[in-house]
Amino acid sequence: MMRPSAACGAPARAHLRSTHSILVVEDDPTSRRLLASLLVEMGYDVTSAAGGEEALRYLYSEQTCDAVISDMIMPGMSGIELAARARDARPGLPVVFVTGKPDALELSIRVGSLALCKPVTRERLDGILQDALESHTNAVRKPLALRE
Repeated sequence: MMRPSAACGAPARAHLRSTHSILVVEDDPTSRRLLASLLVEMGYDVTSAAGGEEALRYLYSEQTCDAVISDMIMPGMSGIELAARARDARPGLPVVFVTGKPDALELSIRVGSLALCKPVTRERLDGILQDALESHTNAVRKPLALRE
């Protein structure tokens, strides 16, 4: 039996999106804008950062963040280092890597993340984000230092 939202062409799990905040970390301004725009169209609240240091400042703030989508290869701080440091700030926070390197899937798994290979499509992005958010339903939404 199809749910009404699925029958109308909307993803059956669309209810998850209305309250989730995603941090996009991408050093390329065009890619960052395109990914953020796609996520907004999908119904997510989106904040963007141009690199790891900016992302960490956000993650150590009081702002809500349910998942991070990050490029793997960036100047300064790599996506792998960002993922580790992000989880120091917010244990359990899902991190999804966007990469053009097919061998990144294995590396992502080793560091406890998911990978989405470029080119990114709405359907693949939707699927991987739903998986990340569902598997981390108890993810911490505030930084460790601010919890009581």
